Formats: sequence, structure tokens, C-alpha cells
Amino acid sequence: MRLICPWATLFCAVAGWNHASSSMAANALSAITVTTRTTIPDQSPKDVQDFLASPGNWPKIVSTSMGVESEQNDVDKPLPVGGTVDELFGLPPILPLYVSWTCTKNNNYRPPSSSANTKQQQNALGRLEFFSTKGLQGVAENCEMVFDIQQQQLQQQSSSSGTNVVLNMKYDPVSFLAVLAVPILTLDNTIALQFLLPAAMRDQPELDKFRNLMGSLYGVAGLAHLADCIVGDSQLLTMAGAPTFDMLPLVGQVYALLWCLMGPLSFAMTKLFGGKGFADMGLILYGLVEVVGAGLIDVFYGSGSLEASALLIMNPLLNAILVQAVVAGAWSYSANKVPDGVTP
Repeated sequence: MRLICPWATLFCAVAGWNHASSSMAANALSAITVTTRTTIPDQSPKDVQDFLASPGNWPKIVSTSMGVESEQNDVDKPLPVGGTVDELFGLPPILPLYVSWTCTKNNNYRPPSSSANTKQQQNALGRLEFFSTKGLQGVAENCEMVFDIQQQQLQQQSSSSGTNVVLNMKYDPVSFLAVLAVPILTLDNTIALQFLLPAAMRDQPELDKFRNLMGSLYGVAGLAHLADCIVGDSQLLTMAGAPTFDMLPLVGQVYALLWCLMGPLSFAMTKLFGGKGFADMGLILYGLVEVVGAGLIDVFYGSGSLEASALLIMNPLLNAILVQAVVAGAWSYSANKVPDGVTP
């Protein structure tokens, strides 16, 4: 999965973070543990453990995981004990980050007897462990991912059973970046386990269709916006309250071009690159750039204009946020929609 959120790493790299000085102070810090819990509905412990043990699935549930490589092992199958895999994350090719993981334990869950004591119940847990001695150079070392997996208890069950998963991520900080990244890492792990993992394990042709549709729409929209800015009348900009493209300051023109190019980039990440993480990241980046751009228009130029229908276009920032909320809602609906022919 990943150790430290690459957005924090990128920020420190751009800001010129002094790793040498911070590393000396970080040596006095104790190991850090980040714990995340979730329940995967309608999935057996074995299926969940096999899914998590297969590194090829990591980019499907962690948006910052860009891919995995292993010369000796099939990444689409559970990694054997002693097997290694290199995970690529960050912002390649600008900021490619690698962590080499070794599987150190893969014990399947064994249902305990009704009379089992606490120790026996603990031993019955499915456990999956990955370890990286070097970790992320200059940031963290002795990094460990530990998954405890067990059947959902009877008293917790509603209409169907599921699997409880507890993830403990541990590492020794080498830089204060590893400490500052804890809140971001906690949020990232929560999204991965509580939302993306259940969605990824479900047969979800509807979500794949939605990703492809939005990628195509964003791609066409980006090219249309580019043509409107360069050779057209900048209708979308003026409707939002901004001047035409040629009247924008240089920084505004650069951002407008970035916004236009995010459409084709989103399309490429959805269609051309492997892994669901790429597809979702493309949609997220497009929405982020659009919302920030709308916010800049709102700050510097105010609200949009009136259309012929006499309906006032909403504040551009609120409008952009509403659109992205609809997209997020549609993603969630598609992710949780039961496929045709499958009994919920």
C-alpha cells in the first residue's frame, strides 16, 4: 500500500525540506502506529485475506499506489511468505517513490470453537504481515503493515455476515515528515479500507462503466474548453464571471490551460493506464482543479452572469462543488449497486 502520503512528500520536496537536520531530531522519536478498522460485508475472511495478499490489488484500493512490480512473483496472486514486491507511488515521473515489501506472515483465519479462551481466539485470527527494512529513504524505516482478519461475530451480524479487518501500520520515523504525515495517512487508510476495499471486492461492472463514462466526458469537455478558450469566445469563463481568455493575466491563462488539459489527462488515466486507482485519481484531479479554479474566479471576479433564461448561474465555487458532489454521489451509487442477477 504505502507508507507516507506522497502529497506530503511532494510538499516538503518543493518547499526544500531539510531532511538532514530533521532526521537528527527524528531519531529521538518513538515508533509510530496508525490503526484502521473496517468490516467488509458479504465476504469471507479467506477471500479478503487473499485479496489483500495480492499486491496487484493494492492500486485498486489506494489512490496513491501507482503500481507494483516483482521479478519472482505473480503480483495478481497472494504473495508467498518470503516473497518481495516493489510498490510505486507518489507522482511519477515527477516524484516516483518506491518501497520494497516482503511478506513475513500469511496465516489464514481459523474459526475458534465456542469454548475457546481469549488466547485461542487471538491465535485463530488471520494475520497478514508485510515488512520493509529500508522503508522510504530519508523519511521512515522498519515499516510494517499488519492485517488482522476474522469472521464478523454473531452478535455483530445483521442480515448477512462479513469480515472484520484491522490494519496496523508501524514505522520508525527518520524525518519529521513521517510525524507530520500521520493525520493524512490516517485519512488515506480510512478511505482505502472503509470505502475502496469493499467496492473493489464486489463485482462492479457498473462502477467500471461510470469510470469510463466520466473519463470520456472529461476528455471531451477538456478539449471543448480548450477550443473555446483559444479560438472561441470563452463562453464558459464569461458565464462564470471571468473575462475572456485573452484578457486574463498570465497566471490565469496558465491555470485555464491546466484546467483544459486535465480533461485529456483524466481520460488517459481512466482508459490507458492500469489499476482502478489511476481511474479514480484522474477523476479526483479534474474535480480538484475545477473547484480551485472556480474558487479563484469567485474571489477575483465575483459571481456569474445571467443567461437568456433569466436563471442566475450560481456562485461559480458553489456550482463547482455541487457538480463534484453529484459526481461523488454517482460514484458511490455505482460502487454499491448490486450487479444484475446477483442476490443482495
